[in-house]
Amino acid sequence: MANSRMSSAPTADGNQVFDRYLAELAARLHGPRRVRARILSEIHDSLVDALDARTDNGAPLETAAAAAVSEFGDPATVAHSFAGELATVSARHTIAAFILTGPLVGIWWLLLLRPHPWQAGALALLAAIPAVPLIAIAIATAAATFARTGKLTRWLPETTPRNALTAAIAVAALCMAGDLTVLSVLAGKILTGSAVNTGLAIIGASASTLRAAVAATVLVRCLRSRRQL
Repeated sequence: MANSRMSSAPTADGNQVFDRYLAELAARLHGPRRVRARILSEIHDSLVDALDARTDNGAPLETAAAAAVSEFGDPATVAHSFAGELATVSARHTIAAFILTGPLVGIWWLLLLRPHPWQAGALALLAAIPAVPLIAIAIATAAATFARTGKLTRWLPETTPRNALTAAIAVAALCMAGDLTVLSVLAGKILTGSAVNTGLAIIGASASTLRAAVAATVLVRCLRSRRQL
């Protein structure tokens, strides 16, 4: 014999009530798709459990569905209760994306702007690629944020969702500043007639321009999310 969840879930009236509620809730959840899907699935299961409890006690299906939704709370309140979790996960994903794509952008600038000879030392590298300190700060910020939002929170104080978003904003801003810095260096070389490798210059400039544009979009999104916490 089918269990109560299976018997209630396919019924059109109950599904319509739940579908409207979950659709409105989904529109208010902002964050990674997989996490949003998990949250919506968990809420759907909870609604079905509440529906089953009421229909088992003799309540009409549509009335039971409406009561289950009402008991769970309005979509705005429920969405706000998950905002912190979604913000932290979104911040981690944002930071990871910038750090992981960093070498794909940086390698072209390293090949293009590296000092000659390499043995000239750290000061020569800094003079040739002034974005290096920005990269170091971004990596340190990313490492600290991952440590305080992941498994290491067993031993370290966990950061707040607002601080996690602030870190994501900082990393995006640092990456954008780094890209604009190396683009300025390249522009200076071209304007002064210095020899540059055209192929490397095109690839590096294209990669940095694209990442700077993405970083600007991320900054706006993260700032908006932080204001909503």
